[in-house]
Amino acid sequence: MKMPHAKTQRRKEERRDADDSLFADLDLHFARFIARFGGGEMAARAAGFLSRAVRQGHICLDLSIAPLTDAGEPVAWAPLAEWLAALGECRAVAAPDSSAPTPLVLDAAGRLYLRRYFEYETALARMLLQRATPGRNGSQEGQEAAIASALAQPLTIISGGPGTGKTTTVVSILLRLMQPGLQPLRIALTAPTGKAAARLEQTIRDGLNTQGRTDLLAAIPRASTLHRLLGICRGSPLFRHHAGNPLALDLLVVDEASMVPLPLMAKLFDALPQATRAILLGDRDQLASVDPGNILADIVDAAAIPGNALHGTLALLKKNYRFGNESAIYRLCEAVRAGKGCSALELLSVQSLADLGSAPLPAPQQLSNALREPVLAGYGAYMREPDPAKALEALGRFRVLCALRKGPYGVEELNRRIAALLREAGLIQGSHPLYAGMPLLITRNDPHLGLFNGDIAVLLPDPAQADAPEKPLWAWFPGEGSELRRIAPTQLPEHEPAFAMTVHKSQGSEFERVLLMLPERDTPVLTREWIYTGLTRARSRMDVWFHPEVFERGVARRTERTSGLRDALAAKKSIHSEDWPQKGARCAK
Repeated sequence: MKMPHAKTQRRKEERRDADDSLFADLDLHFARFIARFGGGEMAARAAGFLSRAVRQGHICLDLSIAPLTDAGEPVAWAPLAEWLAALGECRAVAAPDSSAPTPLVLDAAGRLYLRRYFEYETALARMLLQRATPGRNGSQEGQEAAIASALAQPLTIISGGPGTGKTTTVVSILLRLMQPGLQPLRIALTAPTGKAAARLEQTIRDGLNTQGRTDLLAAIPRASTLHRLLGICRGSPLFRHHAGNPLALDLLVVDEASMVPLPLMAKLFDALPQATRAILLGDRDQLASVDPGNILADIVDAAAIPGNALHGTLALLKKNYRFGNESAIYRLCEAVRAGKGCSALELLSVQSLADLGSAPLPAPQQLSNALREPVLAGYGAYMREPDPAKALEALGRFRVLCALRKGPYGVEELNRRIAALLREAGLIQGSHPLYAGMPLLITRNDPHLGLFNGDIAVLLPDPAQADAPEKPLWAWFPGEGSELRRIAPTQLPEHEPAFAMTVHKSQGSEFERVLLMLPERDTPVLTREWIYTGLTRARSRMDVWFHPEVFERGVARRTERTSGLRDALAAKKSIHSEDWPQKGARCAK
């Protein structure tokens, strides 16, 4: 046998060492598993990079493009033809039309998938195309176009930034569908997080009140998270509702759809009868889900193509009703969304704006002093409020947002510093890790308690036991209507303080005032979508602490998630179901 040249062998070893530094243990384990099926080192390497890509939020690995290191540099990468040849010899890989139950699927475009993600993507594309109505006009702008779409067909996608009236449009749709004499609708209001679901419900109820239609309030259900709607089976990735046990609904409204990952979106539509009207609301420019996929952006991008089957399902809302054209927050958000870093920096340099302020990021040793004034102003009234309901309301008026969990400007350090400042000001009593006024963020789902990742609580004694000698702390959560739920802290699933949150965790929430803190150095987490999402959390005042060069690099970096969904949705014709009622007909019960 001819031995490989020493230099070639050394290069292979150097490349393997470089790869290993990028891989988690899970990636290496999966690469070794795939290596048993043949295909040599290249098949194993492709498997390792695929596993890494999925961890990073991609649905698949595009073999024609070199992956990037954590520093943003491309790794050494072979031509596509070499990857295809190696994977063609691996028994773990099959083509999309193969009946072999292989763990990997390789499509004609050179995209390598974990089989379950390929099946999720294929199924979701098929179910969306089944809801596309033939003959509908192309995507249009404005609320009337969105209303007309929702009344005429089983799928409507409403995309727009904060304040463009997405939920107000849903109120108008409900008013059309709930006219006197029509049969009652079975409605579900849902969102990825409890906070976003509660905000959707409250906005719809407020809208009906404003319209003077209080008679319809009883027909509006309590909003729920997507997991709660589908019915979690404890210890299983499966849900109680699926194609064999569908949801009994006439109308489904999904808010914050940009946060929904591929597996959950596929399972949602799998559980949805064809006759159910589905309305997806979201902002395609916001951060994608923490889990794999950038589903709303893929759907909107595909639907925006003239001639696409989904073209008539898309309504774009651009007019902003929350901020006037003179609003600095609005102008900053638009500059960031458009990738105009220089324009955004110019706006941030103005120091006389009523709704926007900025400052250089303080050095770590100066951070506590810099935080003192905004923290005491933002959390002082909240920490003095003994009533749980009023405290939850006060907590929504201010938040510190950042990018990372670790480091001098990460969530853990910021929460520690903020608590120390509040204790120093006498607003936290004692040294116990749990204290009255502590805000909590749930970080793990607990279906048994009805608590989900992203739910917010405050720790306070029960006001009804004010005269009791002992005043135990309870975690107070928003409940049904104006009611609160109280749970003993010892029963809570994993949680953390919530004075400071990552921008990812803040999605679906809004605050009157926000202090947005960028990291001290450039990081792949910092993208245009991250900055835009952070800025759009504020309703009336935004303060940004940052280094200009870090901010500008972040605005220039787009979130790119590899997917085949846009191509799968590129069909010119819909897969139409005759079960869908014609225009003007009511939903089937």
